[in-house]
Amino acid sequence: MFVLNSEMATNGKTKVHVPLELLNIWRDNRQLDKDSHEAFGALIGSQSECASEFWLDTCTLPQKQDSATRTSFNLRASHHQRVVDSYFKSSKGTLGYVGTWHTHPQHTPIPSNVDISDWCECIKRNPDRRLLFVIIGQVNMCIFREVEGIFECVYKEEIDE
Repeated sequence: MFVLNSEMATNGKTKVHVPLELLNIWRDNRQLDKDSHEAFGALIGSQSECASEFWLDTCTLPQKQDSATRTSFNLRASHHQRVVDSYFKSSKGTLGYVGTWHTHPQHTPIPSNVDISDWCECIKRNPDRRLLFVIIGQVNMCIFREVEGIFECVYKEEIDE
């Protein structure tokens, strides 16, 4: 388990616990070839009551009914929601949806206007919790969260092995 500490956010420290298995999934799905499409999914985990600490457990992966190109994706929520619901049920409510992840064909990912719009919709659909948004670049991984109406990178690190 890696613990990512950040003091980059203006509202203080954010701590994110990420298991090695999850980092390996993200490493394996990087868009390193010019023909590779975006990979994406839901983040499953938990958070502290004040949402300053997150424990990521796993994530969903693209499915046949999803679609993707090099610079876009369309996540069809039904499969991903079933996986989140299964984790919620088997964990007796301790694990649930805590955000989304996807890849970018950039060394250091920068969220697009489409990303930010999607994140705003995710937040509107989940007013009961704070969310994390992970973008995996070719070299760096960035974790974003909404802080006072603005999406801030609260963690940036090389994801190379």
